[in-house]
Amino acid sequence: MGRADGGSGTAAGIVKAVLLFILNVCHIFVSLGLLAFGVIMLPAVLLGRTGLLVMMTDLAQLPLLLISSGILLLGLGMCFCIVPMCGASYGALKDIMRAAEIRGKIAREEKADMPVSIDDDDESGEAE
Repeated sequence: MGRADGGSGTAAGIVKAVLLFILNVCHIFVSLGLLAFGVIMLPAVLLGRTGLLVMMTDLAQLPLLLISSGILLLGLGMCFCIVPMCGASYGALKDIMRAAEIRGKIAREEKADMPVSIDDDDESGEAE
């Protein structure tokens, strides 16, 4: 039985792969950005507590220290998750490509199994 959507499985696979790529890129940039912000902010807050650096903010020193250390830990944890996430995304991409290959094989087999119809009207028109 043929599919009625006319090969939209391939288009859906391409859309899934593109969205997966965008999700990976966003995760990598956000995690590296948070890590960089934490690496810059935490020493600045620590130097501010010692009096070596003047920090002008409405927050008190302790909440600022907790926020900056939390951002550093969040960015570090997200950076550690990049490797397993990219591995899982690669596996999902392989599944998408394998499914598209199987759909293509099925479509080729269905196309090859279709009987060739001979129109009697065309043959009778040539004989006249």
